[in-house]
Amino acid sequence: MNLIEQKIASFSSCHKGASHKKQKKVCQDAAFACYKNKGAYAMAIVSDGHGSNDYFRSDKGAKQAVIATKKSITRFMSMMKNMDSKSFNPDKYLHQLEMNIVYNWRQAILKDYQKHPFTEKEKNLMSEKGRLRYENNPDSYFVKAYGATLIAVVVYPEHFWFGLHIGDGKCVAQYPDGHFEQPIAWDEKCFLNVTTSLCDERPLENFRHCFHTDNFPTALFVGTDGVDDCFANDEDLYGFYKEVIRTFQEKSFQEAHKDLDSFLPVMSKNGSQDDISVSGILML
Repeated sequence: MNLIEQKIASFSSCHKGASHKKQKKVCQDAAFACYKNKGAYAMAIVSDGHGSNDYFRSDKGAKQAVIATKKSITRFMSMMKNMDSKSFNPDKYLHQLEMNIVYNWRQAILKDYQKHPFTEKEKNLMSEKGRLRYENNPDSYFVKAYGATLIAVVVYPEHFWFGLHIGDGKCVAQYPDGHFEQPIAWDEKCFLNVTTSLCDERPLENFRHCFHTDNFPTALFVGTDGVDDCFANDEDLYGFYKEVIRTFQEKSFQEAHKDLDSFLPVMSKNGSQDDISVSGILML
């Protein structure tokens, strides 16, 4: 059975973390997934807004990252569907996509900043170092307040699939033989509470991506670090995603999605305590 004949399901689930509930903080994650019937491709996206006080609008940054990525991918795919995917340079085109995402994201947060300048209450949240940098260069440093990570994947059955990533969190794929791996290279600059970000001075230098015209996965997941921090190692993380796949295979889409929505807050409470988001594409 080829991928076209299979049923493609896409889903997203985003929840406030247990620690954020206790502290009465907003959820700083955002997630989205869809299957474009006319275009016959699926996308899945997650973004994680940074948690420290210098990033006091990171919830907006994450939401705008998802919106910008959805917009950029839709435009990208309208162009790519008319091209021979085996004859072009994928690095070149994915770099252009990443540029477009960053541009759209920065335009969106600039619009928000201009419409809603930082209040004194927000400025008082900044560290002394952060406030000094902002006051010395407000027209560029305001971006830091919206800082967020981003992971996105697209599957265009029988043509190509790709993923792009800046920051922490993990992209996980399951292949037809049942094995799991992470198709996008890990960034060694992401360690403990340090991560690369859309708000970096030169974010394009920190994007990683992958592109393939074969070896299509049977499942592709993107999750914020609130997910992988719940597990001691990658094998345990893969076990969680294996259970997600099994649930979607055995139950209706609505029931499986409801189960996931119910389980993720419990997983956060018993694990990372962080905001927790997963988006995925499944070939069922």
